[in-house]
Amino acid sequence: MENLRAERRARRSDEHGLALRFQLESTLQRGRLAAVALSDHEGLLVAWAGEDGLCQELGAVAPLVARGAPPRLPGQGLQGDDVAVRTLDCFGKAMFLSSLGGGVARDALLAHSARGIQRILTAN
Repeated sequence: MENLRAERRARRSDEHGLALRFQLESTLQRGRLAAVALSDHEGLLVAWAGEDGLCQELGAVAPLVARGAPPRLPGQGLQGDDVAVRTLDCFGKAMFLSSLGGGVARDALLAHSARGIQRILTAN
């Protein structure tokens, strides 16, 4: 447990982009996810962890899924329950934290990650 705490503390950054990347990489590893993406209201990636192309697709469908559309990632043959999306409010703008894969603890892990992302984005 002590090693995990030391590693977590070592992977911090005052640079927002790098801090977001570290946060998402941690979420990806802890949740054994295939991909995790943070996208804006247009589906453009802000930060991600996982295979680039898959994360781009995941980020693009996130706003649609958040509005109730069934998740469809072209060419991936994924089931709808493989994609999860959480909406975050940052300075009055919607952002979307989306993930692909994971198990039963995925929702709790995404909630934890969302809080970390909001801390990063609202830090001065």
